Amino acid sequence: MKIRLLLLSLAVAFVPVSGLRAQDAKPAAPAVPAEKPETELEQTMGKMGKAWKQVRRAARDGKLTAATADLVATIRTNAEAATKLTPALEAEKPAADQAKFQADYVAQMKKLIEKLSTLEATLKAGDTATATKLVAEVGDLMKSGHKDFRKPEEHK
Repeated sequence: MKIRLLLLSLAVAFVPVSGLRAQDAKPAAPAVPAEKPETELEQTMGKMGKAWKQVRRAARDGKLTAATADLVATIRTNAEAATKLTPALEAEKPAADQAKFQADYVAQMKKLIEKLSTLEATLKAGDTATATKLVAEVGDLMKSGHKDFRKPEEHK
């Protein structure tokens, strides 16, 4: 009798277990939000930003050389191209203010181009002390330009 009871309890225990099995794991789709395409201005500014990071790093490390002037030339060339483009923030401005906004943007970019030209010439001349100061001035111009003309990023 004890054996029957033992066999019966084992049979009852295996019946529900045999019907259970792990489900196949489905690969989770990456939760990457759909990104909006970059505008031409964003692409141009991205190229500037990549080169600018290298210039800033060289200035911070005290390694500004004539070779750094090539990076500054890349930034200046892209800044000149960006002057011909329109910031996305302009579309959010009232129609009456858009022309002034664009004129202010172009004026700010021209100041930046002028500073970049000076920085490039200073680097080619080998005056690293002045170049280091100019890097800080260019950085300040870029920050103020972003503050005034860049559309704030949307946070999720």
